Amino acid sequence: MVDNIKTAIREMCKAHKYGRLGMADDMGMSIDQFHNHLYQKCGSRFFTVQELERMEDLSGTSYLAEYFAARSGKLLVDMPVPGGVDKVELYDIEMQVAATAGDLATAKLKAAADGVIDNSERKALSDLFSKKLRHQIHGFMGFLALYGAGVSDQAVDFFVATNRKGDAPSVQLGTSGAPIL
Repeated sequence: MVDNIKTAIREMCKAHKYGRLGMADDMGMSIDQFHNHLYQKCGSRFFTVQELERMEDLSGTSYLAEYFAARSGKLLVDMPVPGGVDKVELYDIEMQVAATAGDLATAKLKAAADGVIDNSERKALSDLFSKKLRHQIHGFMGFLALYGAGVSDQAVDFFVATNRKGDAPSVQLGTSGAPIL
């Protein structure tokens, strides 16, 4: 999980074919200019949103989106398109759901063994829970896409919270992924 903007930038650079040097070059900067922007040295400003978006495009990742989602307590999920998922892929997604559910259950047992869940255990549990939810929602959306239901169809509008009467209350997540009570 990407929890700060500089981590997102580092991960985007790692994913770039030629690393940080290639990213800087593709951004039209020397490596020194790139570092000055990243670390706000020599009177340099931080990257603009457009520069960050370009880095994400160049890296072929979604680390920037993950950062912004985590920053605002949201969950980022890949949305399959109708015709883009087959039964074999859907099976693989469901296996990921089962595997992450198992990882979460094991981590919960281990964390609760001493009767106290410390901050590092809470963070690990929250990360695993988010991972499980992402896979589970991705699988459900893949199932709908397999049978022709697109994201804009009424069948999936419940993923856009509108707080209609009768809806379950929404839960705001903190920056760590834990519910804010």
